[in-house]
Amino acid sequence: METVQTCLANNMRHYRKIQKLSQEKLAEKAGASANYIALIENGKYFPSLQMLGQIADALEVDSLDLFDKQALDYPNLETIKTKLLENIVTVINNAFEDA
Repeated sequence: METVQTCLANNMRHYRKIQKLSQEKLAEKAGASANYIALIENGKYFPSLQMLGQIADALEVDSLDLFDKQALDYPNLETIKTKLLENIVTVINNAFEDA
């Protein structure tokens, strides 16, 4: 079972990438260090409520959005690529079988 900390880490990373922010830029906007942001995103630290608010403000989201469980289902880009390639191979193989 995924933890609240994992959910927070995934959502922070997700929203940071949507905003096209590096960890360094997010840290600057939130008044934290880049190392601290990295530790939160890696699930090593859990920020205080005040810092959560600052991070949410920096990401331009509501604090509760950082705990949306859908983040646990965000697909991994490599998984998407693999499935897409598998589907392409299947379509090509089916096309040659029908020919």
